[in-house]
Amino acid sequence: MPQVPRQDWYEKAAAAIVRTGKTLYAYVNEAGLGLTSTECGNIARTKEFMAALRAERNKFYKELATDPDRSRNVAVGQLLFVIQKLLENEQYDKASASLLNLFKVEGWATDQTAINIFNDLNSKDIDGLKRRLAEKAKKE
Repeated sequence: MPQVPRQDWYEKAAAAIVRTGKTLYAYVNEAGLGLTSTECGNIARTKEFMAALRAERNKFYKELATDPDRSRNVAVGQLLFVIQKLLENEQYDKASASLLNLFKVEGWATDQTAINIFNDLNSKDIDGLKRRLAEKAKKE
């Protein structure tokens, strides 16, 4: 495969691919760069383009992670949206698994009637407490 020299439009194309889901060929056509589908395929496999694409994905993921509007409510809304799409596509098994995840996020999937009164105490801790109580009872 011949090496295609790095072009200055790689970053713009990578941004369009990551942010809009376009293909490289679609971007090239919109930008009027005059490349064929085969040429786009060859460019997409070059180390230079893959590096530009990877860098743009990292920028995009960082933006998502540091978005001040991101919250638990947004995540629940996204999960509800995904569940609705799965139901519309009759993917009931995936929708039910997603519903279980929603229940966990909302705190509905835990057994709220069970209360752990020992709170991570081991048998040694319990024996020590028994001894202290017994000593206290003898003093009284």
